[in-house]
Amino acid sequence: MKTIETTWELWSYDVWGNGKDGFEVNDRSCFDREYPMILKVTVNNPGTAQEFLSAYPSDKQIRQALGLSRLRLDLDGDDLVIYVNSSVGYPLGELHCTSHKSLSPIKAVA
Repeated sequence: MKTIETTWELWSYDVWGNGKDGFEVNDRSCFDREYPMILKVTVNNPGTAQEFLSAYPSDKQIRQALGLSRLRLDLDGDDLVIYVNSSVGYPLGELHCTSHKSLSPIKAVA
């Protein structure tokens, strides 16, 4: 299995609201600017002219990075920015990849 080393900025939220009226992110703060993660590399469209490599953190890696328990996660964003909410819509934090220009396809920062 091929892997790739990446680094991420981790952000936590100050959240206002409740389940009935909804939640709102009042403020956010970066609590780690160089969090390392080793990601599994996936081969997409194998054996075709459109073959490319991509990588994405697992749910377990995201939970560990943000210090979350075993809640159900709802993820949004793309390969470089991941917004993390609980399955009931409570905002939990975000991750920003700082080591690569793209993880789908994989392109390192020059």
